[in-house]
Amino acid sequence: MKENSPAINVIRGIAIVLVVAGHVIQRTMSINGEDFFLNPVFKIIYTFHMPLFFFISGFVMAFSLNRQTPWEVLKKRYRSLCVPLLSWGILGVVGSYYLHLSSDLSVWFIWFLFTLFISSCILLCSVQFERRLGLWAFGGMYLIILILPYNHYFYLYFIQWFYVFYLAGYFFNRYGMNGISQRGGLGAFLVALIVFSWLSSLWTKNDYIYIHQMNFTAHNYVFEILRMGYRYVLGFLGIFMTFMVGHGMAKRKIGLIFGYIGIFSLDIYLIQRYIVESLYPSLLGKLHLNFDCNGPLFLGIYVPLMAMFFVSMCLLISKFLIRKNELLNRFLLGGRR
Repeated sequence: MKENSPAINVIRGIAIVLVVAGHVIQRTMSINGEDFFLNPVFKIIYTFHMPLFFFISGFVMAFSLNRQTPWEVLKKRYRSLCVPLLSWGILGVVGSYYLHLSSDLSVWFIWFLFTLFISSCILLCSVQFERRLGLWAFGGMYLIILILPYNHYFYLYFIQWFYVFYLAGYFFNRYGMNGISQRGGLGAFLVALIVFSWLSSLWTKNDYIYIHQMNFTAHNYVFEILRMGYRYVLGFLGIFMTFMVGHGMAKRKIGLIFGYIGIFSLDIYLIQRYIVESLYPSLLGKLHLNFDCNGPLFLGIYVPLMAMFFVSMCLLISKFLIRKNELLNRFLLGGRR
């Protein structure tokens, strides 16, 4: 599997559609005053969709290190992640005052870009130390991250959680395991689906990383280790199944659609923060529509249609507005091509 292979782009496309679908559920239920964390589809999506993004990013990092030095990779990551992080953050602050968008300034801190950049830095440091320490460098760096007491500051607990998926994607590629999903077959997929379905049915509100974070205390240390293991198992099962589905779709016409969406996955993620997470709930609140947000019509028809509508809108904005303008592209997307 290559860096920009059809399968990788299809998997990226699936992941970003799940992100937007989850946000449609979240914002719609928030307007209705309902707890979206208890929605069954929302729970399934949030067990693995962001771990999937970090896994793919680590997977692609292995390709970058094969053809560039760590310093060159770091400079590229800074340009592609930190510049958009600052630019969109400034736009969000300005928008909160002049366009009546969300007044919660923490909304405009794009934790995904920040966590991805720090994960890249940690991996690059580990690669440098590997020359002297071998593979122990990777475990040692993660152990340092895990024991640092920064859980409640600037969403830094995300690094403790998502870096494992990022590192797993890197090793998955580095050691030639990227053909496993192709060799697994239908039987492995069905077993993973059964186990995933059973484990996800046990998911509670406290299992979300966004709620429980990575809290460890003396009286519940063992329980929290088990909880963390449970969340990781679900995340990796979701990743495995998505890789299987992505490979299958890449060989069919529907794969062309999701593959094209996948090329613009980061663009869509950034733009939808304004459209889905700010403008959409404002408009929905004025319409006073009532949904049965746990019903089949909402989850099976409304959410998929709205997710694809918003994905298409964001894709068009990126392709024909932002990427066409060199200055906008540089600041908002880090100069992506």
